[in-house]
Amino acid sequence: MLSTLGRHLQGATTATLRTSPEPDVATLPPPVPHPLTRYDHVYVTGWDCRLAVGDAAAAWAAARDGRRCLAHGDLGWGAPLPGPAETWLTEAVLAAAVAPWASIADLPGLPAWSVCTSKGDPMGLDPFRQRPDLLVPSFPGALGGHLARHLGLGVHLSCPVVAACSTGLYALLAVADAIAQGRASRGLAGAADGALPPWLRAGFANLGVLAEAAPPDSTVAGGAASTGFAPVPGAGLVALADRPGPWRLVAGVRLGDARHETHFSDPATLATALAALWEALPAPDLIVTHATGTAAGDRYEKAGLDLGPWRAAPRLACKPVWGHALGASGAVELAAALEAPVQRLWKLSLGFGGHLAAVALERA
Repeated sequence: MLSTLGRHLQGATTATLRTSPEPDVATLPPPVPHPLTRYDHVYVTGWDCRLAVGDAAAAWAAARDGRRCLAHGDLGWGAPLPGPAETWLTEAVLAAAVAPWASIADLPGLPAWSVCTSKGDPMGLDPFRQRPDLLVPSFPGALGGHLARHLGLGVHLSCPVVAACSTGLYALLAVADAIAQGRASRGLAGAADGALPPWLRAGFANLGVLAEAAPPDSTVAGGAASTGFAPVPGAGLVALADRPGPWRLVAGVRLGDARHETHFSDPATLATALAALWEALPAPDLIVTHATGTAAGDRYEKAGLDLGPWRAAPRLACKPVWGHALGASGAVELAAALEAPVQRLWKLSLGFGGHLAAVALERA
């Protein structure tokens, strides 16, 4: 009986295959997209950031001079804040938004909006601090709306993203996509992360990624010299528009490698991203690395940067200078680097969980 049923099914399948028409190309699944997204008419019109060291100009000066702005305190390595940790994040975002928003506020058209946190603001979410005014802006995904209301912005295209320590660059590319696709004509992008309460900092310590000694004074250290990172609050914002500005966004890359929680494993992931950037904007004057400070992360990044035509490009690591602003680090470091006297710029972000983002920009 089973053999008869098998012959019946086999015959039906064969007949179906014989009579089925050739598949329509339009019904086939789309091919895997190229990791590089090119942008023809997306410009950076304004930028700024906030760290303990100050704004974008101050951050660039510190990175350029290698002037460390970190200290060892009761909770380990970090940076002293100029104000209360509970309110620092929202105040920093509002301050960092002034210059970028001013560069596009009077432009016509719908604005795209991607101002994000990688985990919300744990200090604002703490119910024991009795600050109900901080509660809603501290929710993950709520920071962008809070900023829009503060600026008096009504209708806008919300493009929230969460990509661990690559959140800032993913936000930038989300707004760039909206402008390139004609869904918006201008936009504000970036990320912020506030101070870490002890219970959350302990989670990073258990992962073995926090600095146990002074961060190295080098670019991507690679291996034994890497001591871990010093988490610090930070906020970075960039304004984009479909009309000329000081910088042009040439291309962006988004890739993933989720083999490990805290570091990348496949060398092809970074190699593919670097090759794509070289294709779009070769011979950069400066590569702002991710350089997270962990031995595995730095070793992986250094290996990729040392193999390829980009190996001779100057590199800058910011985290040994002012610390790791977590999800905001990509946006913060990019805002500072836009102050640099260079023509061609790459910025890399390699976030926990395998979130990779990279961008190439050229002075317009």
